[in-house]
Amino acid sequence: MTRSSQHELSALAATAGLAEHWTGADNRPRQVSPDTLRALLRGMDLCADSAEDIRDSRQRLMPASGLGRLPAMLVATAGESVDLPASCAGHYEILTSDGKRAAGHTTAGADGAAQLRAPDTPGYYTLSTRSGTASLAVAPRRAPTLDDLVQTPNTRIWGLTAQVHSLRRSSGDLRHATHGFGDLAAVRELAEAAAAAGADALAISPIHALFAADPGQCSPYSPSSRLFMNTLYADPATVLGEDAMRQALGGLDSAQLRALDAQPLIDWPASGALRQRLLRGLHAWFTEHATSEQRQHYRAYCATAGQDLQDHALFEALHLAQTRQRGMPAPWTEWPGALRDPQSAGAVRYAQEHPEELDAHMFNQWLASASLSQAHRAARNAGMRIGLIADLAIGGSALGSHAWSRQADLVKSAGVGAPPDLHNPQGQCWNLTALSPATLLSSGFSAFLAMLRANLSNVGGLRIDHVLGMARLWLIPDGAAPEDGAYLSYPLRSLLKLTALEAWLHRALIVGENLGTVPEGFDPQLFEHGLLGMDVLWFMRKAVGAAAMETNTTAAFVAPSDWPPQAVAMTTTHDLPTLTGWWHAQDIAWRSRLSLLGADEDESLLRRARNADRSALWQAVQAQSRAMSHRIMPRQAPIPELLGFVAAAPCPLMLVPLEDVTAQLDQPNLPGTMHSHPNWRQRLSLPATQCVDAPDSMARLQPVRSQRGKP
Repeated sequence: MTRSSQHELSALAATAGLAEHWTGADNRPRQVSPDTLRALLRGMDLCADSAEDIRDSRQRLMPASGLGRLPAMLVATAGESVDLPASCAGHYEILTSDGKRAAGHTTAGADGAAQLRAPDTPGYYTLSTRSGTASLAVAPRRAPTLDDLVQTPNTRIWGLTAQVHSLRRSSGDLRHATHGFGDLAAVRELAEAAAAAGADALAISPIHALFAADPGQCSPYSPSSRLFMNTLYADPATVLGEDAMRQALGGLDSAQLRALDAQPLIDWPASGALRQRLLRGLHAWFTEHATSEQRQHYRAYCATAGQDLQDHALFEALHLAQTRQRGMPAPWTEWPGALRDPQSAGAVRYAQEHPEELDAHMFNQWLASASLSQAHRAARNAGMRIGLIADLAIGGSALGSHAWSRQADLVKSAGVGAPPDLHNPQGQCWNLTALSPATLLSSGFSAFLAMLRANLSNVGGLRIDHVLGMARLWLIPDGAAPEDGAYLSYPLRSLLKLTALEAWLHRALIVGENLGTVPEGFDPQLFEHGLLGMDVLWFMRKAVGAAAMETNTTAAFVAPSDWPPQAVAMTTTHDLPTLTGWWHAQDIAWRSRLSLLGADEDESLLRRARNADRSALWQAVQAQSRAMSHRIMPRQAPIPELLGFVAAAPCPLMLVPLEDVTAQLDQPNLPGTMHSHPNWRQRLSLPATQCVDAPDSMARLQPVRSQRGKP
């Protein structure tokens, strides 16, 4: 490649948002290869195989503002100036959603741009100028804070986190029991018990749609679609009534249901298949016996969900049909060519010929959505001031419903992952899709907004997984090693403003998972827009100098009073050891057993380091509480003391993992494993309500309740 052609390729990559140069975890500068740049550009529909290709691609990337046109959506802050192309100078009109109009004239801005003042009230408007019309999104200065939501200054509250699949309901009546895995009925019962104990929030694992035809794909962070729900989690008895549930259960093997529910690990294929049969029975009941009110609610849901719901239902129906035909799960990329596009004649004909099949899948989505609404309402009625906090995964499966039905939304032939770091020297490939930045801009951020709105419905808050993805994502071309990727940038400030706007409209709390290596200046932008970060005990360590690192000096734990306050305080996450597991080095045992240790790691040395870490943590706990200043470090995990340590942080919200309340040894997910560790299959031993109100659980929670109890 000549120097000139390399320069042109670099310029195209930069215009497309790809970073050719980056710094590794070892602080060494890295450069992305030309082959990687070309592969990723192809995935963005930007050919770069020749100089002519590059020129054509750069022309296609020219922003609308550069051509003197309005973009599809302008994103502004309430009461502040909005820059417009110079061609828009002069008279303008702003139309509100309720039909009110406001007119004015632009003023002169910098660099020849025209300016107008955004409305003072957040919301979505239509802006008309002499050169065109655009949507105008006006965000509040920040998303609602906890003080705003609970209407109490300097609030310090607490809640729980729970893996939905892990929950149990224990009852002799199968209408009131779980059937092999947790569901939203168990979430409702847990929320009510937690509220009675003084909790104001319950954060749950992602409940995105997975694959109805392949329940063995159970990772909640690799969903088929983030626009819809996992229908296996529906709570039919609450939505449809117990008679409907009784009739549908009559066609199932009750002994098998009880046997599956008694297991410590979830058998997803067997339990999922039975649940699908139950849902089919409920759909048949609904068709014959639903009340007029129930039918009205269902029709209203379908009308609101619109074409996206129909496309998702069509995907589910086709996926099931293709799986049955082949005798094994069939990814849509291997379907007959006539079915690989929802707008194709073949797909449309299938939908027309199988209306009942599509209706069954749409019914299931309504059932799940109504169940979530019921659970959140129950949490609020029980006294929670926030209620349920949902979880938004960073991406979706390339083989899922969204990737099939909204192909233009996504970067093609590439997946999201992570570059090599100290913990994962080979990097990580998550096999998740990435939204196309160019399509986001050209469509007025439609895919992003649809996703936010879907996940903020029927909840009081939202945790955004890997929130750094709003700024950049590590993209890996299909078939390449994780280290052979590049960072793709996104319009961070616009995405944060839209998040703040949707949170304001939904009166919801937003938490951004900002763990790991975060670029300088990123966290202040989160906090500026009202998003809370995450303070996790295992990472709250004091920095050590080079000399200390050479001698393997243990880093001291930061006192709770010094934790950053613009965050949620937590002991751990689903990807990290529980308090009991960390104390007893269960994570190290698993990594050693599964050959996941790095080339320079040794189990005995890691255990020795963990012992030193335990001593350091116990010293920090003792320093925090004079009452424990002379206590010897216990052999068993001192869960109440550790929870009390975290509860003392100035963070407005503390979330306590249910695994710590119940002293679980294993973490829900061990990164880097699939089938060798029981990821997303473990169940709690106690029913949901007893996880909170059992004597041992209440004793562990006591320090949290005493420090963060309601006035």
